[in-house]
Amino acid sequence: MIHSFSESISWDTPDQFTDPFRYSPHPLVKKAAEELMGRIASSPELEGAFAEGKMLGVLVVTSEEDPTPRYLAAFSGNAGGKSTIEGFVPPIYDLCNPQGHFKIKEAEISALNIRIRTLLDSEALKSLRSELASAEKSMNEAVIAQKSLMADLKKKRDEIRNCDSDPYTLEKLTKESQFQKAELKRIKTQWEAHTADLKNRISALLQEIQDLKNHRKNMSDSLQEWIFRHYIVHNATGEESSIYDVFGNEGLVPPGGTGECAAPKLLEYAFLNGLKPIAMGEFWYGLSPDTAVRTQGRFYPSCTSKCGPLLKYMLNGLELESSSTEVSQKADILYEDEDIFVVSKKSGIPSVPGLNGLRSLLETLQDTDKSTESVHRLDMDTSGIMIYARNHRAAADLKRQFEEHSIRKTYKARLSAAPEGVQLKKGDTGSIELALSPDYDERPRQKVDDVQGKPAHTEYEIEAVNPDGSLDIQLHPHTGRTHQLRVHCAHLRGLGHPIAGDLLYGGCQCARLCLHAFRITFRHPSTGVILTFDTLQNIY
Repeated sequence: MIHSFSESISWDTPDQFTDPFRYSPHPLVKKAAEELMGRIASSPELEGAFAEGKMLGVLVVTSEEDPTPRYLAAFSGNAGGKSTIEGFVPPIYDLCNPQGHFKIKEAEISALNIRIRTLLDSEALKSLRSELASAEKSMNEAVIAQKSLMADLKKKRDEIRNCDSDPYTLEKLTKESQFQKAELKRIKTQWEAHTADLKNRISALLQEIQDLKNHRKNMSDSLQEWIFRHYIVHNATGEESSIYDVFGNEGLVPPGGTGECAAPKLLEYAFLNGLKPIAMGEFWYGLSPDTAVRTQGRFYPSCTSKCGPLLKYMLNGLELESSSTEVSQKADILYEDEDIFVVSKKSGIPSVPGLNGLRSLLETLQDTDKSTESVHRLDMDTSGIMIYARNHRAAADLKRQFEEHSIRKTYKARLSAAPEGVQLKKGDTGSIELALSPDYDERPRQKVDDVQGKPAHTEYEIEAVNPDGSLDIQLHPHTGRTHQLRVHCAHLRGLGHPIAGDLLYGGCQCARLCLHAFRITFRHPSTGVILTFDTLQNIY
């Protein structure tokens, strides 16, 4: 289960453990990943299990008996329909045991699914619905025919009344009118009783289906809770807790699949076997999905929805590495008047207050003018020009310009070298249109979503191809979706080159996110004059 490196290691082990949500892989982790990918590629069985695409993880460990760095390997979820594969750590709780509680209850839920589908597709339901549609059509036709007859008879009665005032005749005409109205009512009553009977029979079947669905939901919820109460995890201090309680202590309910990612599997195995975690990393192997940004061999941070609270608990007792650096909070104001600030934001400073508690550029500007408002944002790690409004009127006007996409922005970026097959050269230009939506399972990531995503449009121009395969590029976003440029650069349906330093989307290790908003053109909210500002900054 524990693997030795194939050759002697010359790298020092780190003093602090990996922060799984914001890290650059240690050389030991990279080496372990290379060896693991080589082992998979040389084994037809493993290649078949992982070829469709899977997140893998490696954990470098030592022990009191042997200080030599070795490593563990894990995969997220199941691979090739298996929860356990030789050479990889086992699941925290094996849900695939055919005699286990989970499989038994899962079979019962599957039986309910079949029963529900059988009822939905049943000939009885189809026949009743067809009969109801036919009856409603016949009722409408009968009512229309009766009303047409009544209209014709009324016309004749009116003609008779105009030329005959005999009381007997007039009374006869009145009785005829009353009879036809009563006949219309009888037709409606007869058909409504028939259709009501059909609707009641259909409703009874649908209620049976709904009752089964409610029962299925209750069973699923109960099974999900049972799973998480039996998923027992440990941390570096020796404590243990169920996943259900880990999330419950933070007022949360664990999402489906929690505990099945590679990182918690690795840590749990290490804690249970007296191994000391040294460094960890998760990377993609196999085909890239159409939606999420995943490329073979690239490292990605752990997901926050499933692994956020869980890894926070499991890492208790380990000193985590810090990737943050001290950044000056002084606002670099390029232009100001009574309506606006135009400033150059440094990488590492939030545009607006967030959950991380770091002081934002907005708060710094509000020290100068309390009425300052935000009208757009840059990611914390992106540097460059921003506009802030100094009154509500200016804010409304600038927000409208952003909504209308009339504000022109240009970014400079350095892109990581891409895998073989993604070729770009100096002078290449193009347009990327990939709709984006939040990846709720792996926040704050965004994903390509052709069905429910919002349109996102970026134009680009390659300025240079560097000897190491990295690219210098200009980017012109026509929309302003969250992480638009980062996803459009990284995704294989975009440029296939993650921005250097973009650890969230698989970019190469760099001192910072190499993305800079260097030019902006907009209409002044009061004067209407078109203004352009630019500022260059060394992002490399």
